[in-house]
Amino acid sequence: MQIEKERVEDILIARIREPKITSHEAPEMKTALLELVIDDYDKLLVSLKDVDYMDSTGLGSFLFGLRQADQHGKDMRFCEIQPKIRFLIRIAHLEDVIDVYETEQQALDDFKNEGRPSNQ
Repeated sequence: MQIEKERVEDILIARIREPKITSHEAPEMKTALLELVIDDYDKLLVSLKDVDYMDSTGLGSFLFGLRQADQHGKDMRFCEIQPKIRFLIRIAHLEDVIDVYETEQQALDDFKNEGRPSNQ
């Protein structure tokens, strides 16, 4: 699993560098998300800019990450999600569960202002 990490002030950004997340990649994605959650940062931003395809199992791995973040008192948000994956989130009725931002900068600004996304 290729993930590029960057720290911006008190926010950990994780850029997923995988073209797809399916049942094959999902177990490794769960492990990677759990590692992010147990890191020292309370604010986690996951960029899916490079992820072109995700199936329901891949989406489930992100729900796992959100549950873990919540249990550990962390705030996990997502940005730069491709239209096909946004559609998957919409048909699964998860728009109110997964905080999504159009750009990384919008997410960073909202984190810094402690605002919540508008799920654009």
